Order: sequence, then structure tokens, then C-alpha cells
Amino acid sequence: MKYFLLILLLFPWCMQAQSLFTKVTDSNNPAVTYLNTNATYKGLAWIDLDHDNLPDLFTSQRFLFHNDGNGNFTQLADVNGATVGQGAAGSSWGDINNDGYPDCITSSFISGLHLNNGDNTFSVLNDSLSNFANYPSWDCALADANNDGLLDLVYVHANGFHSVGPFPCRFYLQGAGGSFTQITGYEFTDELGAYTIPTWADYDLDGDMDLFIGSGPVNNPPGALPDYNYRNMLKETGTFSLQRLTGAPFMSPQDGQTYNFIDVDNDGDLDVCLTNYALAATRFYRNNNGTYQSETTSFTFVAGHLANCWGDVDNDGDLDVIITTDQQSTARLYRNNGNGNFGVSSIAGDAGGSLCGVAFADYDNDGDLDFYTNGPGSGRALFQNTTLAGTRHWAQFTLEGIQSNRSAIGATLRLKAQINGNGIWQIRQVSAHNSFQSQNDLRQHFGLNDATVIDTLEVRWPSGLTEHFTALAADNFYRIVEGQGINILTAAQEPASDVEININPNPVTSAFTLTASEKIEDVEMFDATGRIISFQISDHQQGRQIQLSGVIPAGVYFLRIYFANGKNAIRQVVKH
Repeated sequence: MKYFLLILLLFPWCMQAQSLFTKVTDSNNPAVTYLNTNATYKGLAWIDLDHDNLPDLFTSQRFLFHNDGNGNFTQLADVNGATVGQGAAGSSWGDINNDGYPDCITSSFISGLHLNNGDNTFSVLNDSLSNFANYPSWDCALADANNDGLLDLVYVHANGFHSVGPFPCRFYLQGAGGSFTQITGYEFTDELGAYTIPTWADYDLDGDMDLFIGSGPVNNPPGALPDYNYRNMLKETGTFSLQRLTGAPFMSPQDGQTYNFIDVDNDGDLDVCLTNYALAATRFYRNNNGTYQSETTSFTFVAGHLANCWGDVDNDGDLDVIITTDQQSTARLYRNNGNGNFGVSSIAGDAGGSLCGVAFADYDNDGDLDFYTNGPGSGRALFQNTTLAGTRHWAQFTLEGIQSNRSAIGATLRLKAQINGNGIWQIRQVSAHNSFQSQNDLRQHFGLNDATVIDTLEVRWPSGLTEHFTALAADNFYRIVEGQGINILTAAQEPASDVEININPNPVTSAFTLTASEKIEDVEMFDATGRIISFQISDHQQGRQIQLSGVIPAGVYFLRIYFANGKNAIRQVVKH
């Protein structure tokens, strides 16, 4: 009996030790087997190098991998000029010169500006940045600070952590013809500090990006100090400038690492999460109409955190968070309970070595978020989401700016869907840096739970243009070009591609029969923009009889078939 009781006592602990994501260990996958550098603190970025709707991978300090679309990666040549030689390295990716290819800036012993040559090789343009020769930095971030359609650069230097220096941060505004002007006159550009992680975010949703720089104290004897947080005054004054935030919580003493602004409770404003290092516990502040209330959550009891990385991992319609802790091998997941509170810590994945950077992407295009971690040596690891999302619905959006910067960094998306019978609004922002030295995929992922239709999607571009799209089908990858409409990206994986499906006739006039080798549970039809097409459906032997309703223009349409086994597939229907 005593052994049985011991098993009962140990059972919850054993369950707790199980990772919620599946670690990829394929020995033929270079993204999980390559020889990593020993830099203690470093991150990664998910970025689509060739516009094939498959997120590729960069891991600091210099490694680049192409997503082959079959679950595997091919290692490419290292990013030219991305150096080693210190214990920290970050990066930020976006189309800096608006030529259609993603570029990057990197932080390391010698930081860099790297422009994509269009063939996954890079040219180093450090000479175009004044006062930048051999500049060491801890991390960096891209944003269009003045909404002129060009991405600007921030590099931060951590006083006490570099063998060269110390220096203040470097801030450059991009001008016409690829020129860059160094900006000074702010505390972070002129004064020494332990600057760690820079984040650009439109925290007040006024249409310009604000700047938040965590600043762990390091060698400052007084202990925890306020971070360097600035409001962008572009919308208030018509001219770009930064104004230091003095109200709570932005001038509170911290040991700041990573800021994130997310709508945790789906109430239409952005809440704040800040991971702190040794001198302060991690913080969470709920935004109540512009007043920030400090709240205790299951992740605010602990110091020593590095990354907080947000995404809807279970597709239930609210944001969850993965947090990493210094010198630990596990990434911890805290799931949103649906009321703005969080469950207890669970192990999202164990890298098998110390990790720090973490970032989300649906790398296998199955509709749910996976993640990668980076750290010294074996801290680099890939984790696949195989069970958390179940059959809940989703949508993902790739944005391309025209008047705005090509990567649409700074755009805000608001989506409304009927989730569990309630009209729920969710918010996402396109950001080129949103984790510890790391960057999530620029595609914006929304979990939709039981909603099969998106009622409204609002896109507010950095240029000031706002667009609305209605009645969009769930479970699609979409591409939106500023001012030019929305289209479905048909490169999505088909989970039930092994099912035999027949559409007869095809092309169709007004009716057709749909049969399949699996039992059909439901069917929906939509056009190339994702707009739902109405029809009447009736049973027909093992399949369905589809009768189109109203006048439907000739063209190519998509049919999504849901099967009783939980799988689904997409097929094209041509309408005469």
C-alpha cells in the first residue's frame, strides 16, 4: 500500500514533467543538429526568405536555414558579416530597402547591417552607418519610427557586458536612397546604461511605434532602476520625437529584459508583460483604459526570466505565453484560462541545454504555432505543436506594405469572430522583435476556437490607411497587399491530402456531387479572397450534393471538406 501511495504522490509530478510540444530530433535535420556557438545569450528569427509561405530560420550568431516544406530544413551559407566573439547576440529582420527581400541587422562583438542580395546571400553595409565601426551591441530592433515607409535601426549596448566600450546605444533613421542619419539627444543615445532588449510597439494604439528598452542594472550599486521607455510623439505633434514615459509602470524600478504589449483579455487595449532578471520578479500589468494595474499571475513570482513570447498555442482565441529562465533548459508555458488569468506552469519543451531565446512560427503550416529555442550549444531546439490546438480553427495573415514599409512592420490587425457564441475582438501587431533577442514569424496568427467565419478583419497600416474585410473563411493563410485587397495563399498544407476526394462535374455550372473515401462531416466554399460562398447541401450516398445559391461569377473557388476523423482538405472548384 505504501508503494501505491508513493506512486499517487509522484503522479502529478510525472505529468508535470511531460513536454507539451514534441521535440524534433531527426538526425537529418540540420536545424536541430548543426554545431552551435557557445555564446550564452542569443536568439533567433523566423523569416520567409523566398516568399513561399514557409517560415525559414535564422539562429544567432550567424546560421541560416531554408524551410523545405516537408518538416526538414536545408542549411544555407552563414549570413555574411554576422560575427562571433562575445557572449550575446540578437537580430531583427525586415525589408530594409523595400526591394522584396528580407534583410537584417545583427548584434554581436561587431554588429552589422546586412542587405539581402536576392539569393540568400548578404552584403554588409556597416560603412553606411556613422560612428558604427566595430560597434558591439547586445541586441537590436527594426521599426519605421517616423512612418515614412522606411525601416529604422536601433542597437543597444549593455554597459558591463562587452569587452570593448562602454558606449551608448546607436539609433539611425533611414532616409532616401538608403542613407542613414544617426539620432542623438536622448538618454539611451547619449548616456551609458545596461541596455538589454529593445522593443518597438504601438502600446497606445495611436498609429506610431513607441520604444521600450529593458536595462538590467549590472554594475549599478543602487540595485533595480527604471527602464528606458519612450512614447512616440509623431501622432501628437506631426513630427517624430520620443518622450520619456514617466508614469507608472514605465518608470518603476526593474531589472528589465523583454517588454511585450498584448491584449490578454481581448478587451481592446494592450496589457504589458515584462520579464525581469535577478533584482526583480517578472511583471504583468493589466491595461484598464490607460491605467495599468499590477497583477499577480502564475509567472510573476520568479526573477531570472529572459524571454516572454506570446501566441495562441491552443487556438482557443486568447494569447498564451512561453517564458525562459536564465541557465535552464526548459521553456515554460502558461496557458490563458480565457478570462485573462493564467494556469500553472507547464513544460512547453526541454532543449537539453541552457536556452534563452524563443520564438513562434507555424513552420509546418498545419494551423498551429510551433517554436524554436536558442542558447549555448545544445540550447538550440525545434518543438512541434502536435496536440494543443486540437481541431480548433485559425487564420494567418501575411501583410505587404506599399506606402508603408514593405514588411508592414507597425501594422495593427483587429479581428472579430463568434467564439463560443460571443463576438470576440483580438489584436495583433506586426513586429520585427518581440522576444529575448528573437523574432516571431511576421505572419500574424489568430486562434478562432469554434468560429469557422471571420466576421471582420481590420488592418491599420503605418501609412494611416485602414482597410476592412468581412465574411472570411477560417483555416486559411491570407496575403494582404496594402490598398490592393486580400487573397488566399494556396501553399497551405492539406492535413487530409491522403483522402481520395471526387468532385463531379468540375468545372461546374450550378450543382455538383462531392464524394470521399472518408465520411464527410461538413463542407464550406469560398473564393480567392476568402469570402464565404453560400450553397445548399444534401446527402448523396457517401458524399454530398452541392447546389450553388444565387448568381456566382465564373472563376476558381475553394472547397474545404471536414471529415468525421477530424481531418480536413482543400480542393479547387472551377465555376463556368
